[in-house]
Amino acid sequence: MILKGYLFTYGYLIVILLLAFGLRKIFNLRTLFTKKFIHIMISFCYLILYKYFGSSIHIIIPPLSFIVINILSYKFKLFKSMEDGSGNLGTIYYPISVFIMALVTYFVPEFYGAFGVGLFCMAFGDGFAPLVAGYLKSRQIYNHKTVSGTATVFAFSLVIIIIFNYYFKFGFNVIDMILISVVSAALELFDRKGLDNLFLPLGVSLVVYLMEVI
Repeated sequence: MILKGYLFTYGYLIVILLLAFGLRKIFNLRTLFTKKFIHIMISFCYLILYKYFGSSIHIIIPPLSFIVINILSYKFKLFKSMEDGSGNLGTIYYPISVFIMALVTYFVPEFYGAFGVGLFCMAFGDGFAPLVAGYLKSRQIYNHKTVSGTATVFAFSLVIIIIFNYYFKFGFNVIDMILISVVSAALELFDRKGLDNLFLPLGVSLVVYLMEVI
């Protein structure tokens, strides 16, 4: 069971990186698209962790290894599909936030649902926001973030919390779920060199957990 978890996790990572490389070469896509493709798709590793590792110590190993891999990629430009040369550290903050949430889950198994909400809100919200914002031009709100991009984060976050609310039986009402989505959209505004990949998932997961237990 544990071995399968590792095989599926790293096998899936390799497939995603190869797909991103192939898409970049075949369709001559900009790094923004392949970077966001990886950003979104890698979040599904959560499902593998949940199924095969549960809240065992193994849950922290993949994100910890991804931190090392992404630091090396950032430093030596190993995976050009996710490195745009802008100096943005989002690819490093991403696995750091996942590691922190996984570590909390190891000590507090009840955090698993909140972990998933935080991760997927970051992956889909922050992943699609710049793509939608680039297509649907709108006025800027703050820190170069636009109305269309922020609305995208809110919309994806709302869908994600609805799904997790059903599966994990959080017991949230409509107002609760809208509030969490607003928090997610607000946290995405604070993007300094990719720091939203840290603030958004950690902030949302904390809010979800506190609202669940209080």
